[in-house]
Amino acid sequence: MRNYTYAKYGREVMKQPQRVAVQIFDAKTIDMVRDEYRIREVTKATSDTIEGLAEQLDIDVDGLKQTIAEFNAACQPGEYNPSILDGVGTKGITPPKSNWALPIDKAPYTGFVVTCGITFTFGGLKIDTEGRVLDLVEKPIPGLFAAGELVGGLFYQNYPGGTGLLNGSVFGRLAGKNAGRHSHAA
Repeated sequence: MRNYTYAKYGREVMKQPQRVAVQIFDAKTIDMVRDEYRIREVTKATSDTIEGLAEQLDIDVDGLKQTIAEFNAACQPGEYNPSILDGVGTKGITPPKSNWALPIDKAPYTGFVVTCGITFTFGGLKIDTEGRVLDLVEKPIPGLFAAGELVGGLFYQNYPGGTGLLNGSVFGRLAGKNAGRHSHAA
């Protein structure tokens, strides 16, 4: 699921007060959380009730109850399958959930406090097909090459999972090869 949701969730977390959110899982889905959620340093709480979970996480109790009730009511029937884009979504809530929408209704409930980080920016340095950094009039800057996360113009608003590494390896090889040629010529 992560490869389909990573950038989208980060954008939504950035819109929240203090840029913090809570991911809530019930007994049906808690076993599917990634290993990094299982380390000691994770901020989390578990309770047999939504009210108890909200209190432990210092969240507005009525607000959380209402949010979960609205989410549960918006969940559409369908065959849940976490290994594919299953189309089991929600209707009538914002932001809508297009896949993997199961009601949060089986205790115990666990909430994980999450923040977001920057993997890479969607802006960055403009390069040519040889990995040379271009100036404002799109002329190569002598001796300056770039690759990886600081190269811009490859994606906009979202990106396929793993492509940050792919970008680094492809453009890294290209820029390195051409930088090597440049250094021998100098």
